[in-house]
Amino acid sequence: MAPNFFGAQELFALVAVALALVICLNALWVGRRLSVMDVPDADRKRHAQPTPLVGGLAILLALMMWQFGELYLFPPGDGAIQQVLLLCGAGAAAMGFIDDQTPTYPLVRLLSLLIFVAIAFTIDPSLIVGQLTWTDGFVTALPAWGYLLLMSVSVVGLVNAANMADGQNGLLTGLFLIWALGLSLVSNGASYCPLILLSAAAIVFLFNLPGRLFLGDCGSYGVSFVIAVLTIRAHAAGAVTVATVIVWFFIPVADCLRLMITRRLSGRSPLSADRDHLHHRLETRFGTTPALAVYLGVVAVTSIIAAALPDLATACIAAVALFYGWAIWLTTQRRPQPQIVIRFDRAAGTPASPSGSVVSTGSVVMLSKASSEADEVSAHDAGPLPYAERKTARHAG
Repeated sequence: MAPNFFGAQELFALVAVALALVICLNALWVGRRLSVMDVPDADRKRHAQPTPLVGGLAILLALMMWQFGELYLFPPGDGAIQQVLLLCGAGAAAMGFIDDQTPTYPLVRLLSLLIFVAIAFTIDPSLIVGQLTWTDGFVTALPAWGYLLLMSVSVVGLVNAANMADGQNGLLTGLFLIWALGLSLVSNGASYCPLILLSAAAIVFLFNLPGRLFLGDCGSYGVSFVIAVLTIRAHAAGAVTVATVIVWFFIPVADCLRLMITRRLSGRSPLSADRDHLHHRLETRFGTTPALAVYLGVVAVTSIIAAALPDLATACIAAVALFYGWAIWLTTQRRPQPQIVIRFDRAAGTPASPSGSVVSTGSVVMLSKASSEADEVSAHDAGPLPYAERKTARHAG
């Protein structure tokens, strides 16, 4: 029986958010009990001690609790979207949780995401509309199958871009905060779901920023899937334009595409791991805290402007595109050119000096640049890693 006293929904929402706080306060215990601890390896996992991967679990349990309550205690009339978020959101989170415990293959995760997308559109056909609404009333008509295909690719792309962006403490949780705020602005308070997401993400952000817990794949997959579905729902309802959505997700998606292309061009798998992400580049150039502030600051300012003033969304797209291009150009490092060292005093039969060693020629000493920058070699320069070590980084150094 649904509670009918004044403020019942608000009280239930507070309980859901409190659940996220309880999980964060007991993150170490929860992580050990569920066997989702991220152990440092002095390579890509550079945190000081084993860290629980329960940040995503905290956000999603709060959100799923609210969806369950909204579906069965405070029915809104049309509960299709609640069913989608409850079933498919939990499914995407479970897939990530399994990956946190035992590495799974990328193809398995990709197919699983596509299955959940198909289930979502089957449960709630209202997510499929026959047009894309841009800014200034410009509309692009699409057949239903074309819209479904585009949205499926968009959901899978956003989830993978978010997973790739989860490589610095506070980065992805900060993006979740910004995106939830944007959804709250465009919904005008019509739904509690973005507010629950915003509140839970804020709590996890405060624990993730100092490295007390990580999101894990459960969070990067599950929460980003929920955000993608909520965004599609907002667009289908006419609450948000495509231009605004592009502003929200531009930087992580553009960085994901750049990395996949450059990895393929260098002969590696597009899903292999390295430290060439935008946040890694900014961190190397400016330091950890300034890099995080710059990244999140640009996304936050442009996203809020585009959400509150949709007519300025096109200008915001241009702004984030210019920032991204400038940041990549600024942080591009020139690799050292190989140097030829000629020896005049080597006796016949004496082996040549290896690259990077000091070569003495009487009173002249020459040192190859390669040796002076040996400590800056990135993970992918050392050759391919075993599959279990090629998972996307979920932590900061």
